[in-house]
Amino acid sequence: MDTPDPNPTRPDPEGEPEEIPLGQRLFERPFLLLIVGILIMAVFYTGWGLYEITSLTPAPLP
Repeated sequence: MDTPDPNPTRPDPEGEPEEIPLGQRLFERPFLLLIVGILIMAVFYTGWGLYEITSLTPAPLP
């Protein structure tokens, strides 16, 4: 029975290191995901708010 490899970057029998997919490398960094999520939210809602402010019609003065 084969046991899972505890070190995924260990060289394979041919001597070349095994490549870890980009998605797996990103999901293994939870703080990076947290920062990226906060930045995307901040940029999206700030952009949306600025668009709403610039697209408002001027209020009629009494």
